[in-house]
Amino acid sequence: MGFILTVIGLLLLLLSLAAIGFGMFMAADPKNRRAGRFFAVWWVPAAAAASGVLMRDVVTFVFGTLCFLVAGAAFALQSGAWRKRLAKRTRQDRDSSAQTKQDKAVS
Repeated sequence: MGFILTVIGLLLLLLSLAAIGFGMFMAADPKNRRAGRFFAVWWVPAAAAASGVLMRDVVTFVFGTLCFLVAGAAFALQSGAWRKRLAKRTRQDRDSSAQTKQDKAVS
């Protein structure tokens, strides 16, 4: 049983470290900097939870998992706020375009 927990802990630790690295890679791009930093920080508690599995420490695992879930909820709620809003075109904007004026002049 100890070997299986060690393998699971190592896999979780590698996954969380890869996710932290991916978040740092995302943060290198100016367009995704804020989301990348938040993504990397989100996965830090997962690394703590994985180390709890490796050490066979229930408290470290539980707190790491809870922090990961809270950070994931914050990430999910804030990810929509970072997207740029698209400008809506109104009927007035379409009528004032040059192509529309030319079409009306031809008719």
